[in-house]
Amino acid sequence: MSIMKIFQILNVKNHYVIQSCLAISLVTVTTWVTKILIKKIRMRQNDNAQQCVNNKIISIPLIVITGCDTGLGYSIVMRYLKGEHINKNQNVNKIYNIFNNKALIIPSRIAIVAFCLNPDSPGAKCLLQLSLKNTNIQLFVRQLDLTDTDSIKSGVRFVTDLLQTNVDINDSHNEDVFFKYELHALVNNAARMVMGEYEWQTSKMIKQQFEVNILGPLMLTAMLLPTFRKYKSRVINVISHCAYLPLPGVSIYGATKAAIRAWTIGTRVELDNHGIKMITFSPGSFYLHSSIMNGEQRMIDYEDICNDMNKEQLAYYGAFMDTYQNYLSKIDAFINPPEITIPSTNKIYCQMDSALWAVQPKAEYNVPEPWRYRIYFAVAWTLSSLGLHYFKDKVVRKFVATPQFHNNITSSVENV
Repeated sequence: MSIMKIFQILNVKNHYVIQSCLAISLVTVTTWVTKILIKKIRMRQNDNAQQCVNNKIISIPLIVITGCDTGLGYSIVMRYLKGEHINKNQNVNKIYNIFNNKALIIPSRIAIVAFCLNPDSPGAKCLLQLSLKNTNIQLFVRQLDLTDTDSIKSGVRFVTDLLQTNVDINDSHNEDVFFKYELHALVNNAARMVMGEYEWQTSKMIKQQFEVNILGPLMLTAMLLPTFRKYKSRVINVISHCAYLPLPGVSIYGATKAAIRAWTIGTRVELDNHGIKMITFSPGSFYLHSSIMNGEQRMIDYEDICNDMNKEQLAYYGAFMDTYQNYLSKIDAFINPPEITIPSTNKIYCQMDSALWAVQPKAEYNVPEPWRYRIYFAVAWTLSSLGLHYFKDKVVRKFVATPQFHNNITSSVENV
């Protein structure tokens, strides 16, 4: 075979190989481009569908607050019902989110579950009556007893059922729009405090304070955790300055507040991985607007204390307890009825707004105490850090200013 024929055969074979390669490449490229186009079309369809859904579904943040009969819980709900949160936010609210430097935005449409120990209390009735005049705030007043496991389960069931239902709100601009609740925050605010020395308090009183102040909130929060994970909610636990500096006369109450603070700090690290924010909130001094020092309940407690004491204790403490109760009764004249809210100028509201609505809330909020509190706390903390506990206790006793037992005995001897 001549060399020319060999080259002709090789050229023909190369031609077929090249054609085959080109055909395979063309098919491959065509298939690849087709897949990309189909994927983009599907993504665009999904986006359109999602946009359509988002246009039809509007989320309403749902806040759950315990202890709304009086005090802080009552005042927060009343402020929303009166629309003061919008005015404050638009005009004088200077709170900023330090992470994205944007002004704090509080939604105009909010849903609130106000848990009350007694839904027939004057405070609960006032909230319900005012809610009838407000179309932007959907209020649900429900009974909740944090000492009763069944009551806690019932409250959780109500919240979860509420989140699964559509909200019947007419939208004049778009009839196709409907609303859904989205759990935004739980505020563990309810509290029980018995004023009296530790030895006086009955086992029932001690148990009740721990159940209302720490065990109940623990159970309520735990039962709602799956829902919190779904909505990336936040839990705001209301504590007290007693959590930092325990005081005589309210040592049990201080122990419960220290416990809830420790629980919040520990679980904050655990739950942050799940998108749940755990926040402590120390509201400062507003006892004149709270039923926690209610005189009627205090007299009931005093009667229970006397009935529970043995003869030796009554003989030893009897006169001192009377002096102690007479001293506390002087406060009753200054305590406002439950229908009176905390003054709108109180810094507590700005702090609570930030805790509830900041994109990245702080881990701890502390409403400034009066200067008298700050000075005593600073001195007591300094003395304690130096190991001068004897002098620290003297400062604390001076700060509390309640009657002292040895003074009572001295005065009794002088009178004789």
